[in-house]
Amino acid sequence: MNVFISVDIEGISGVVHADMMMPGQTEYGRGRRLMTEDANAAIEGAVRAGADYVLVADGHGPMRNLLVEELHPAAHVMTGSADARPYCQLEGADERPFDAALFVGYHAMAKTFRAIHPHTIAGAVVHELRLNGVPHGETGLNAAILGSLGIPTVLVTGDETTCAEATGMLGEGVETVAVKRATGRNAAVCRPLAEARADITAAAERALGAIGSVTPYRPVEPFRIEVDFLTMPQCDRASRTAGVEQVGPVTIAIASGPTPWEQYRLLWAALRSALYEPASFLA
Repeated sequence: MNVFISVDIEGISGVVHADMMMPGQTEYGRGRRLMTEDANAAIEGAVRAGADYVLVADGHGPMRNLLVEELHPAAHVMTGSADARPYCQLEGADERPFDAALFVGYHAMAKTFRAIHPHTIAGAVVHELRLNGVPHGETGLNAAILGSLGIPTVLVTGDETTCAEATGMLGEGVETVAVKRATGRNAAVCRPLAEARADITAAAERALGAIGSVTPYRPVEPFRIEVDFLTMPQCDRASRTAGVEQVGPVTIAIASGPTPWEQYRLLWAALRSALYEPASFLA
C-alpha cells in the first residue's frame, strides 16, 4: 500500500498564532516541532495499517518546515521551496499509484469564522477560490485534484471548523481528527498533545484499513477553477500566465488544460505571478 500525506501547519496540535508558522518568527522552531510530531502520528498509523511506502509532502509556506532528522523512519519526505515544486502541496502525488491520501494540520478556507488562520493557498492574494462555481479551500481543492488521479482522501486533521468543512465537502466517510477548537483567528482550546496524536494515529490506521469504503472526491470534469484576488494588480499579474483567462477586474479562470492535475499546476503558476512584486518603475 502506497500512502501520500500532505502536511500544513495551521491545523497542527498546539499551533494557534502566526509567530509559530513562519521562519524568522519567535516561536517558529516550536511550530516546526509540533508539525513534525503530528506528521509522525499519521505516519505511524499508516505503518500500522500496512503501508509499504509513505511519501510526506511538506505543504506549508516555505515548504521546508518538517524536521527531517526527527521524522518517522518509515517516511520519505518531499521538501524544498515552492518555486522548485510545480505542484507544491501535492508534489510527488503522481510519482506512483497511491492508494490513499491523508491531510495533516490543514486549515479552513478563506473567510471562515472561528478558525485558526483561515485562508486559501495564499492569503496575501486570494480572496476566494471556486471549483465549478463552489467555494473550495485547500482541503476540497487538493482532494479533488488527487481524486482526479484516483486517490481518495481518507483523513483530515485540523481544528474543529476545518474538520466540519472536510466532512461537508468530502462526505461522512472521511475520517477527521479535531486537535483544537478555535475561539478566534489566533486562539484555540487545544487538546492534550498526547491524546490528539494518539487519535491521529488511530484514525489513520482505521481510515487506511477501510480504503474501499471511501471513494475519491470527483467533481464534474473538466474543472473550471476561478480565483478572486484581493487587488486588481494581483489579478493582472496572474492573468499573464499561459492558459489563464482574466474574466473580471479581480477574477481569473482556468478552464483549459488536458487534466485537473495540469490545471492545478497552472493555478500555482498564476499564484506565483500574483505574489510577485515588480520593481517600482514597472508597477
